[in-house]
Amino acid sequence: MDKKELQLEQKKLDETIQRIEDQTYYIWELLERKNTLLKERANLAGDEIAYRRGIKDQELLKKAKEEPYFGRFDIVSDEEGEETFYIGKQGVRDKDENLIVVDWRMPMASVYYNFTPGQSRQSYTVEDEKTRRKTKITVDVVRKREFTIKNKKIKKIVQQVAEPNSSQNVTFTETGEELTITDDFLREILEQSETTGYLKEIIATIQKEQDKAIRQPIDRNVIIQGVAGSGKSSIALHRLSFLLFNNKHIKPENVLILGPSKLFISSFKGLLPELNLEGIQQMTFQQLSLNILETILKDKVDLSYNWYFENVLFTRDSDDERKRIEFKGSESLALLLDIFVEEMKDQYENRIQPITIFDERLDKEKLKKIFDGYNYLPFGKKVERFLQHVENHFKNVMENKIDEITKQYDFIVYTFLKNGGLTQNEYNQLTEQMKSIYQYKVRQLQKQFKETFSLWKEKMTLPDPVSIYKQVLSFEVLAAFQHEVGSDIPNLFKNYTLEKITYFDLPPLLYIYLLLYDRPIQYAHIVVDEAQDFSYLHFAVLNKITKTMTILGDKDQSIYMGYGQYDWDELMDSLFERDRDTILTLETSYRSTKEIIEVANTVLTNQYGTSHQPITPINRNGAAVQFVEVKSGQDLIDNIVSTIKEWKKRYKRIAIIHKDEQKAMKLAQYLKQEYKSDVVYISPDQEVAKQSISVLTSYYSKGMEFDAVILVNINEESFPKDDLHARLLYVLVTRAQQELRVFYQNTPSPLLEGLIQSAPKVVSKFDDIL
Repeated sequence: MDKKELQLEQKKLDETIQRIEDQTYYIWELLERKNTLLKERANLAGDEIAYRRGIKDQELLKKAKEEPYFGRFDIVSDEEGEETFYIGKQGVRDKDENLIVVDWRMPMASVYYNFTPGQSRQSYTVEDEKTRRKTKITVDVVRKREFTIKNKKIKKIVQQVAEPNSSQNVTFTETGEELTITDDFLREILEQSETTGYLKEIIATIQKEQDKAIRQPIDRNVIIQGVAGSGKSSIALHRLSFLLFNNKHIKPENVLILGPSKLFISSFKGLLPELNLEGIQQMTFQQLSLNILETILKDKVDLSYNWYFENVLFTRDSDDERKRIEFKGSESLALLLDIFVEEMKDQYENRIQPITIFDERLDKEKLKKIFDGYNYLPFGKKVERFLQHVENHFKNVMENKIDEITKQYDFIVYTFLKNGGLTQNEYNQLTEQMKSIYQYKVRQLQKQFKETFSLWKEKMTLPDPVSIYKQVLSFEVLAAFQHEVGSDIPNLFKNYTLEKITYFDLPPLLYIYLLLYDRPIQYAHIVVDEAQDFSYLHFAVLNKITKTMTILGDKDQSIYMGYGQYDWDELMDSLFERDRDTILTLETSYRSTKEIIEVANTVLTNQYGTSHQPITPINRNGAAVQFVEVKSGQDLIDNIVSTIKEWKKRYKRIAIIHKDEQKAMKLAQYLKQEYKSDVVYISPDQEVAKQSISVLTSYYSKGMEFDAVILVNINEESFPKDDLHARLLYVLVTRAQQELRVFYQNTPSPLLEGLIQSAPKVVSKFDDIL
């Protein structure tokens, strides 16, 4: 490639920008919108919709004029011969709707993302919108170019051709050309990027394995197992953008993203408009549950989960509570709930009792006929309508009786007593007495109805989900079903009382609700991020309210011990369909340097041995990871302060992560004295912090990333060699994008074996943060 090629590509770019400005080229989405608007125009009440769409059009045009495309691919096929396509964040067409720039979400775009030298043969599938018939198209890629465009000027072209060892695999700039290494383009972008706390779009740098995950069809459940930093969260949003672009019948409001916290959800809100995802619902599982169960959760509710880590997982004497929580998310409990609720439904008809109010009687046969009349409804609704029907029946009987009394009263007062030889005073007194008698009789009828019906209704009303749940968790019920749940489970709940509803009670409660009542909402698709922390019952619940799911997680980050997911195959076999649904694996981390990934791999290998599949880092070197022994709390503070002073010159986002919540909060207070408004303690209920120095508790750090990270006191006592602490430490290490520093007092954690030398022991002031 010579300088002439750069000039030709610049000329092509200038022409495309000019024609977009002249509006002879249109953003495909904008063109579609204009056509739709013309059809709808007659139905518009005012210009509000047109105005909002116009604003959106201007935003799309502005972006397209700055950078109409980011790449080019040249292909050859038997049908069309040789063709050249440019690919961009928005599709561009001319007035005759000829394709000028391929939208990255189009099926054809997968050719660009999947091509690498040596793999020139590519195929993609297109679907006819009318017939839904799918056609596979196979092409050979001749070359691929990746453009770096700044201020409407091409600064760099990275070219790859079909032959791996060709001299045409070059990177070209105005200053000359150099040999292209396969991941140069991606590596340069990663090295120049800094963390903001917010997810960024990755359209120009989507990798082959990421593209495969993004382009899975909407009619299947997809489980994506991805190592820390593999881009799972970005993939989730880009996948939704792809699905909505290619399935126009689905509305954004029918799609849901479930994140682990408000903090996590706030990290991608800014990306939704860029990917045309406005209107998509985003919430935590807690919010979803409360939206549905709000009316029945009258008991105390505490949905925080810090106690689970601090008082259960980090404490060795809480084994029974850990096992109880494990059971609350298990497939065994789901099976028990299925059986218990089904038996309750079967027994309901046998419980139906005749009812007589006044002289009206509904016997069991009549009541059963009424009950069966609502067979088209879910069971819970069926019972509600049945009770309402019976109540209305007797209300009508009562109203008829009241009408009879009213007629008698009217006859006596206005006919019989009139002209009966009474003085006006005698007439008034007598009518007042008659009125009292009338009101007494009406009250007696109402009282009889209320008392009799209430007693009957109480026997016929279904217990609410909380009552059913408490009953199922009783020793008696569990003992009766120990064949289904296991012989050790009943004793765990022998003296157990559900004092308050916790986060771990929400999935079984929601499951019971869905077994009894209609689905309150039906989603077209749900994306679950950080899904390794969801129990079986979480997924069983979600499976009832959506057609399909995209499930993203990392089993090595599963820190809800025995509760979350350790083997996606087990979930696939128990809940999904192998011939339709799929599991994809992402083994490359694009977040952290090779030095940081080496530490993460060592931690997991020390716990799980060489059978553990190591993370593959992107080819990007950085600063060596430093392991520093501290003698005291004062020494720790001094080291943290000096590290921050050093790092603030080159990093915008620094995190200090402590295992324990109380110690992390104390540490934040001490550091605020030094850095004042620059320091913030981050909790999962807030949005992404603007401060440059964040202090976090270990189990709140999942899904986050920072330029540089300090880990506090990774010693033998805080991080013993076990599954929980290996997983937790792996999470903490991989929060760092560019630099990591690890402090420890006394003996370092055995999980760091092979990384640092042993050191002497000491003690002193400020030790309450160690």
